[in-house]
Amino acid sequence: MTSPSPPSPSARPSFETVYAVGLPFLHRALRWLGVETNDVDDMLQEIFLAAHRALPGYEPWRYHGAPSPGLPTDGPPPLRITPEAALQRWLFGIAWRKTSHYHARAHRRREIPSGAGASWPFDGRDPTPTPEQSLASDDRAEVVTALLRKVAPERRVILVMYELLGVAVADIARELELKENTVRSRLRLAREDFRAAVARQSSERRSALRALNASERPLHAAAASLLRAAAVFPTVPAAAARALWLRLQHRIARCEGAADAPSHLAAERRAQQNHLAAERRAQQM
Repeated sequence: MTSPSPPSPSARPSFETVYAVGLPFLHRALRWLGVETNDVDDMLQEIFLAAHRALPGYEPWRYHGAPSPGLPTDGPPPLRITPEAALQRWLFGIAWRKTSHYHARAHRRREIPSGAGASWPFDGRDPTPTPEQSLASDDRAEVVTALLRKVAPERRVILVMYELLGVAVADIARELELKENTVRSRLRLAREDFRAAVARQSSERRSALRALNASERPLHAAAASLLRAAAVFPTVPAAAARALWLRLQHRIARCEGAADAPSHLAAERRAQQNHLAAERRAQQM
C-alpha cells in the first residue's frame, strides 16, 4: 500500500486515501457506537467494503460546499470544511448504518447490550495505578467510550456527530432524517446523560476526571474536556493497518469476481445455445 496524498476538495479521493484517513477515525468511532472490541476488525472490513462500492458516487460538495457569491465557477464549489473532515463524516454515516444492523443482530442473538457491563473500564486491572495515572493516553479514550455507552444510542449518535465531528444540527437532521427540533432535544438530553454518567462515578474517580489540567474545574467542564480529548485519533499500528488492507483487497477482488461471474455465465450459455441451434440447422439441411 503506497502512501496516499491528502484528499483534494475538488477531486474524488482514491480508495487508498479513504482508507488512510478513515482507519484511525473509524477504529475509535466504532467503539463510540457500541461495537465490542472483538468485532471492530470485522466491522471495519464491512464499512470499507461499503465505502469502496459507494466511492464512485462520493460528492462531498453536495453537503459541505461553501456558497459561491458572484459568478459561478467551473467544477464543484469549494468545501466549507477540510476534505479529511468531509471524508470522516461520510464514513461515519456508513458506520452508523452498519452498526445499527450490528446491534439488531446482537439483540436477536440476545447478547448483552452495549454499556450493560462494569461502570468503569479499569475494573479488573492492576489496582496499583492511581485514577489520575489511569486517565493517561489511550485509557482516557476508553473512559470516554465507556461513558458514551451509558447514553441511549439514538442520543449518542447525535452527541458524537455534534461534539466530536463538529456536524451542524441541520446537517445531522438531514443525515438521520429527523426534524431539527428533534436533533436539538436529543442533543440536550445526550449531554445531560453524559454528565450524569460522569457524576455517577465514585468521588475518587470524579477527582480523576477533573484532573485533566493542573487546575481544578467543575464536573460539567471536565465532562466537556473529556469529549474534546476523545476527538484526537491515534495512529493504528502499521502492521495491523497493513494486515486489514490486505484482507480488504482480497475481499474486494472476490466481490468483483463474483459480480463478473453472471456475465461470463450468460455469455457461455449464449454460446452453447448458438452451438446447439447451429447443429439443429445442420441436421435439417
